[in-house]
Amino acid sequence: DFSPVFAVALAIFCLSLIVWWPFVYGITRSLSRLTTATEKIAEGTFDTSLNIKRSDEIGRLAQAITSMSGKLHAYVTGQKRFLGDIAHELCSPIARLQMALEILESKSVPEQEGTIKDIREEVEQMSALINELLAFSKAGLRGKETELTPVNLKDLLESAVEKLKGEAQVVLTVPKDFSCLGDQVLLERAFSNIIRNAVRYAGEAGPIEINGSISGEAVSVTFIDSGDGVPPEVIEQLGQPFYRPESSRSRTSGGVGLGLAIVKTCIEACNGSVQIRNHESRGLVVEIKLGRASSASKTVS
Repeated sequence: DFSPVFAVALAIFCLSLIVWWPFVYGITRSLSRLTTATEKIAEGTFDTSLNIKRSDEIGRLAQAITSMSGKLHAYVTGQKRFLGDIAHELCSPIARLQMALEILESKSVPEQEGTIKDIREEVEQMSALINELLAFSKAGLRGKETELTPVNLKDLLESAVEKLKGEAQVVLTVPKDFSCLGDQVLLERAFSNIIRNAVRYAGEAGPIEINGSISGEAVSVTFIDSGDGVPPEVIEQLGQPFYRPESSRSRTSGGVGLGLAIVKTCIEACNGSVQIRNHESRGLVVEIKLGRASSASKTVS
C-alpha cells in the first residue's frame, strides 16, 4: 500500500512550497522590476528609480541601476542644456552677421552680388541649424515639468496643414471631437516637423495622409506619405539627433537630421510615444500616440 508514502511525499512537497514560495516570489518579483527598469532606461527614460530594499546581490544590483540611471539622466540633461546654451550664444553673432550683410549689400557693386549671395546662404543655413538646436534642447529640458492640458488636435492639425497649403496635397481625416492631453506649442512643433519632412521627401510622389483615431484612453495620429520610405535597417535609428539615412548632408537633400529628433523629444515631453515604420505598399508611416483628454475637461487650449 503506497498511500502512506504518497501522503508523506505530498506533505513534504506542501511544506517545501510554503517555506520556499515567499523566497522565490520575492526574487522573481525583484528581477521583474529590474528588467522593466532596464528596458525603460534603454528606451531613454532615465528618471527611473527602484524601491527594492534588499541586502543581497539583487539589492546591490538595484542600487547600481538606480545610480546609473541618475547619472545618465544628469549627463543627457546637461548635454541638451549645453547645446541650448551654445545655440543661444550663437544667436547674437549670427544676427550681427545678417545686419552686416545688409549694409554690405547696400554698398556692393554688381560684381560682388554673387559672393554676397553665397555668404547669405551660409548664414541662413547656420541660423536654421541654431534654431533647430534651440528647439531640440528646449523640448528635452522641459520633460516632466511640462504641464499637460487638453489640446484640440483637429484644430491644431488643420492649422499645420493650412500653413503648407499649395506645397503638397494633404488629406486630413480626424474625428470631430479629437482632443488629447499635451502641450500645444510642443505638439504644433512636432506635427509641423513631420508634415514638412513628408513634403520635402515625398511631396511630389502623391498625397500625404493624416489619420486620427481614438482607442479607449489613447488617441493616435498617423502620418503616411507616398514616397519610397527608408531602408529597413535604419528604421530604428530614425529620431536620433543628427542622424540621416543619406550619407551626404547637402542642402538639396534635406536638413541636418534634427527634425525627427525634435518630434520624438516633443512627444515624449507630452507623455506620448512615436513609432516610425515603412508602409506595407509604399511610403513612410509616423504614428504618434497620446493620452486622451478626459470628458470632464473639454476646455480646449
